[in-house]
Amino acid sequence: MKKENNRKVFGLWLLVAILTMPQAGVAQSPPGIAVDVVIHDGRFVIFSLKNFYKDKAFQCSFIWVEATVKDNRGKGEIVAQRTIIAQNVALPAGSREKKEEAGKETIPELELQFDQPRIVNISHPRHDCQSIQTFNVNNDNLAAGEVFHDYLKDGSKGPEMVWIPAGTFRMGDIQGGGEDDEKPVHRVSVSRFAIGKYEVTFAEYDKFAQATGRKKPSDSGWGRANRPVIKVSWYDAMAYAEWLSQQTGQKYRLPTEAQWEYVARAGTETKYWWGNQIGKNRAACDGCGAEWGWDAKRMTAPVGSFAANPFGIYDTVGNVWEWTCSLYENKYSGKEQQCLIKSPSKSSLFVLRGGSWNIVSRGTRAANRVGWQPAGRGRYDGFRLARLP
Repeated sequence: MKKENNRKVFGLWLLVAILTMPQAGVAQSPPGIAVDVVIHDGRFVIFSLKNFYKDKAFQCSFIWVEATVKDNRGKGEIVAQRTIIAQNVALPAGSREKKEEAGKETIPELELQFDQPRIVNISHPRHDCQSIQTFNVNNDNLAAGEVFHDYLKDGSKGPEMVWIPAGTFRMGDIQGGGEDDEKPVHRVSVSRFAIGKYEVTFAEYDKFAQATGRKKPSDSGWGRANRPVIKVSWYDAMAYAEWLSQQTGQKYRLPTEAQWEYVARAGTETKYWWGNQIGKNRAACDGCGAEWGWDAKRMTAPVGSFAANPFGIYDTVGNVWEWTCSLYENKYSGKEQQCLIKSPSKSSLFVLRGGSWNIVSRGTRAANRVGWQPAGRGRYDGFRLARLP
């Protein structure tokens, strides 16, 4: 028996080549989830999941039914019996019923002698579908500072996000002594939005890469899991944001440069959100004085290794440079508040912010900025996502 593509979300159609008359069976347990089993058009068995909750997702290790084929002449002898099983079926929260072809299965015993009349009985529909989570479907209504997850189609959690309040701030080289491209200092207003509590990790990016067939970036031998993903281009970051938007039904993208600095400052006007001196053990950078058994000159730190800023956001100082969706310009003229999401020219440069594990503390200031080509990939570069209401 050959199986192809027997795993997909949004319910399941499992097509089995058999000849019969339409019949059906229903399994329902726990309350709120139902499995219908129907013989369709005299040829196929269809499994379909129904979810009666908006705030719950369900995962089924298996769904099965018993199929009995009888000869319709004489004594009605049994020609074949088979247990038909669908495995690893997920139904996301918020959906009532979704069907999608997920496989095709040929059962030789049920294909014999199609010219003969057949009766097929479906019985004993069973499943082990379990609720895997309940979540707040009104994430957009959460207050500033609240942390939330959106959910992917398979019911798993997306990146941890924090709502940032609307506000106005001074952007650029407020303290003086910075670079020419950090000028002029100007006032910028930012609307309410959400941003990643942490930089996107390898674990989060690897799930996207596996789902879309993309090559996973190298971790330079430092480890994956909760370390920030590195060696990702602007295109890679934007592709991840687009995929996450499709998975969650929400609007994800990279932050604008203005949004990024607003978050990094978190209401302050000093070089770093804690003051004008880098201090010790506050960030992952060359000369930042990390004192926890990790050499800041050699590799990234796991996300969240240092204290969060007043907005509750981690690692805005050092660790990895973070892509934004704003085009780089030598002097501020408005592009820092704009987001280019597709079709950049070959000569375009996009802004990276925050500095990295190998850069001196001067390069990790809230005002510091660099521009790089969107196809560039390096072990110093990663990103975090923004999400619009």
